[in-house]
Order: sequence, then C-alpha cells, then structure tokens
Amino acid sequence: MDQASAERKLNTSRKGKGMKDTIIKIDVIYNEDSLTGLRRLPDDCIDALITDPPFSFAGGLSNGRSSQVDNQFFSHWWASVCRQLERVLKPDAEGFIWCDWRTAPLIAEGFKPKKQTYNFFRIPQVIYHYREMPGMGRPFRSSVDLIAYLRGPKSKAHRIPNDTQNWISKYWYYGKHEYHPAEKDVGITEQLIEWCSDENSIILDPFLGSGTTAIAAIKNNRHYIGFERDEKYFQDAQKRIENKKAQPLLFARTDIIGASGG
Repeated sequence: MDQASAERKLNTSRKGKGMKDTIIKIDVIYNEDSLTGLRRLPDDCIDALITDPPFSFAGGLSNGRSSQVDNQFFSHWWASVCRQLERVLKPDAEGFIWCDWRTAPLIAEGFKPKKQTYNFFRIPQVIYHYREMPGMGRPFRSSVDLIAYLRGPKSKAHRIPNDTQNWISKYWYYGKHEYHPAEKDVGITEQLIEWCSDENSIILDPFLGSGTTAIAAIKNNRHYIGFERDEKYFQDAQKRIENKKAQPLLFARTDIIGASGG
C-alpha cells in the first residue's frame, strides 16, 4: 500500500460516531498529548503498536516504599489509553509495550475487558531485555527491561518463529542516552517491528519520545504515526527523522542475541 492509499484509508469519515472528522497523515509525528491524538484516529486503522509509556511515575518510591497512590493514578490513566488503543488497532494487530516489574501487571490489567469475553486485546507474554550492565536498585541492581507483547483478538502471531526465546541480550548503557532519558535501542525496536508487522504497515507510537519507533519504521519500510507532548523531545524526534530520511540505508540491523533460537 503506497502512502496516498494508506492515508485515504486512514482518514475514513467518522460521522455518526460522535467524533469530528479529522485529517491524520501517516509518516508524520504530532506535538500533542497521546489521548488527544488517539481520539483523532478512526477505528481499526492501525496495524501495529510499538510504544514506551511513561510508566516511571507508577509505584514511585517514597522513603523506600512503593506509592499506591501513584499506582492508582497510572492504572486509571492507562485504562483510558487502552480503550483508545483497542478502538484504533485492527483486530489482528499486535504490538510491544515497554514496562518494568512494577507496571507489567498494570499494563496487562488495562486491557482486561469489563465483561467476560474472548474477543479482546491481551498481554499473553512478556519479553526480557538484558542490558548487559547493572542499573539502579538495592540490594539487587536491575539489569533488565520488560517488554509486554500485545495481541489482538484475531492475531495469529505468524511472524514470530516458534523457536524464539523470550529474552533479548544487547548492551545498552543505563542512564547515558543521547536523546531521551528513557531512550530505547533502535536495533531492538527494529526487531519488535519485524515481529508484529509487514512492510507498508502503519506503526503507532502514542508516546514517541525522541522518535526511535519512527526511525526503526523508516529503516524497515513501514509507515508510522507518533504523538509526543513534550516540545523538546518532539523537536529532537523531528530532527532525527529528517536526518534519517536524508540518509541512504547503508547497513542492515546487527543480529540480536536471543531474538531467534539462541
């Protein structure tokens, strides 16, 4: 599907659903809040989700104790995000959501239906990213990030080989990033994109940050839509995207340990 065809399909009229007609362009990022942007998207228009929500404020520490108030706020807010994601994602969509040990259950709970049904988006598994260096924490210092795997009610998970392990090992220097304090590795994001989408698919990242998902999408012949509310990170993402589009693709992604079979 070319860009023009994808945009025509994306911007189907939404009259009669209580929503204003809107124009959303693919291969464009928007400087706005995630919920605001999601509400402007039509139903069943997104092929895959790759995102890193701001989960760090959930369960924050106060005098060494986890804050249940923060958890409650995150859960309420995340449930609102999930309702929009369920609406805009196609029924066979898949995706990956970065999280940590505190928020992985909350991420999954957000997609839990209010009524008993088998027709819902779910988090059946979690992948571990071993950063190959210690991070924060005591007495044990964390060296892993978690990535929740999202499946739609009609997802077949046919792109992921059956011998794929649930861990990825790739060095990632904790706390020293170039563009964003929660920046993620482009190579790992490319692998996630390959696992959940095909070429010319539309990838959504409602928490775009400094643009890693868009960069990985460009490198793998996918379309993208992103929302980022912070002006500085939005501008950084714009610059990264412009620079990437101006460069020829010279090198393929380096293989990631654990991505398939070992």
